[in-house]
Amino acid sequence: MNLNKLAAYFLPAFAMFSISALTMFGAFGTDKENLAIFSLSLIIVYPITFIIQGVSCAIHHYSVIPAIGISLIAFIIIFFVVIGGNNTIYGMYYFALFGAGYGITYMLRRMKK
Repeated sequence: MNLNKLAAYFLPAFAMFSISALTMFGAFGTDKENLAIFSLSLIIVYPITFIIQGVSCAIHHYSVIPAIGISLIAFIIIFFVVIGGNNTIYGMYYFALFGAGYGITYMLRRMKK
C-alpha cells in the first residue's frame, strides 16, 4: 500500500484522534476552550476531512468501503470515549459528506472523458 492510499484512508481518523486527544488532555487551555475547539472540530474540521477523503478516493480510484469504514469506526470510538454517548446523526452527516465529495468528483471526471 503506497503512502497516498494510506493518507486517503486514514486522514479523517488521524484528524479526529489528534483533535480529541489534544482536547482531552487540555492542550488548548481551560475546559471551556477545549470544549469549544472540540465542538468546532465536530462542525468544521471533521466534515472537511471526510469531503477531502471522498474526493481523494474518487480521483485515485481507491476502494470506498475501507476508507469510509476506517473513518466511521474512528468516529464511533471517539464518540464513545470522549462524549460517552450514541449520537448517530453526526455519523450519517459525515457519511453523506463523504458520499457527496466522492460522487461529485466521480461525476466531474466522467463528464471530462
